[in-house]
Amino acid sequence: MQNSNNVNPSSSSSSSSYKLSHSILDPNPSLINDDGNLINDISKAMDITTYRNGTIADGVSKLILVVDSNKELQFSINGTKSDDLTNGTLSSLKESNINNNINSTSIWPQNTTNGRSVVAAVYTPPDSFNQDKGSNRTININISEPNNPNARTLYELPIKLYRPPVILVHGLWMNSDNTWVENNCTKINFTNKLTDNGFIYAFADYKEYNSETFDPCDKVFGNYGINSIRTTIYDILGQYHSFSIAASQVDIVAHSMGGLMARGFVQQDDYKRKENYMKGSIHRLITIGTPHFGGPLAKFLYEHRDDWYCTDGIHVTSALNCKVEPKKLRTIYADNFNSCIDKGDIEALVAMSNAYSRLYQTNVKSYAIAGTWKPNANDSHEDQELYYKPITDIDDFKLDGKDGFNDDNDLVVSVKSQLGGLPCQIRQLNSNNDIPDHSALYCNTLHTDFYIKDKDKGIFSETNSPYIQNDVIKLLSSYDKNKFADAIGIGSPCDPSK
Repeated sequence: MQNSNNVNPSSSSSSSSYKLSHSILDPNPSLINDDGNLINDISKAMDITTYRNGTIADGVSKLILVVDSNKELQFSINGTKSDDLTNGTLSSLKESNINNNINSTSIWPQNTTNGRSVVAAVYTPPDSFNQDKGSNRTININISEPNNPNARTLYELPIKLYRPPVILVHGLWMNSDNTWVENNCTKINFTNKLTDNGFIYAFADYKEYNSETFDPCDKVFGNYGINSIRTTIYDILGQYHSFSIAASQVDIVAHSMGGLMARGFVQQDDYKRKENYMKGSIHRLITIGTPHFGGPLAKFLYEHRDDWYCTDGIHVTSALNCKVEPKKLRTIYADNFNSCIDKGDIEALVAMSNAYSRLYQTNVKSYAIAGTWKPNANDSHEDQELYYKPITDIDDFKLDGKDGFNDDNDLVVSVKSQLGGLPCQIRQLNSNNDIPDHSALYCNTLHTDFYIKDKDKGIFSETNSPYIQNDVIKLLSSYDKNKFADAIGIGSPCDPSK
């Protein structure tokens, strides 16, 4: 659909002798070079036939605003002061690859190879925008004559700004529904919270392969979790394009092993492409309860996968105390929990595994959310200790001690591992304090609902915590450039290719 209008601006006598026609073009990817920069070729720009009505606020996507004119024109973002960049920036096509950080610019016309005289401005959206409701807002670009304080606006060009789409990634032995929507008839409400606040979301669901490795370099079987993220991103950006919206990146919210899948996607050869201006497909990454550095529970399960135990359907006991036929631990998990501990995931999640050795520090804007059972999930904590005593064959097994995490934890992942090298900062929920920068630790919060025992009151799972849900909305809406860290997985190996 071509977004073009012809206007006779009767408001300005000096400009009434010509018609002002305009179009909004998407240079992605036909006008992008191998470095991710716009090609300064006005004739090639005029060959673009992809028209848009707006763009997502990712700070990366661009729009070319073309006006047929043989006179110099001034482009300004309406309602903003000269140093206000909250609605985006403007430049000429020639200076589009220079970080000018301005919201008003004067541009001279250029002649195309077919004799057309046009003025072309490049609009770059802000990194985000903050508003309470709604998935979009409209900004207006004023087009006027430069150096004429008495000249009225020739035309006001509306551009819609949309929130980046959100990709939700589940973790080990889970699926999208029981992570983000409903778990055992318990409403999770995560997706409802996103919808109510104007966010469009999609699931990266790899439930059929949720027992397989997150190894970003697995060339034997591939990585279905990483592939699901890639496919979901391409699909949802394609949907935005079909509605005439420029879009290059997405926000990702990932729980547990899903965060490792997202980090692994960043290492793929096709992560940076012309279609995202060689900046990558992830705008912001929020991990929740992600084992960035592994954990001992995976080690216990993997090392004892072929040992014999009995089970009552929930707990396991030593084979020496069996009153029924014993089974291997891997069989117990397959029969009772529909989970596999021998398909690659558990081995990969052991700290210092080959998979972790190939998962590099992830240099994208990131935020780490961590949970801890303390101080009130005592019954849940005790139950988890009792579960692992027969598996480890340690009578005085202490979950938080040297035999277990040797650290605070959410009963599945240590706090240190969840934070991914970012600072440990307790989220003060009963105050008006802002969310801490880079990371936050939530008390009385367990990895999933499965670990919550009835005796413990006021306990939430990580994706079902109303506090975490509300804070994720605030993070996705944040315009504070210091709120997100520049990287996550700090302490992981560095990418040798960088």
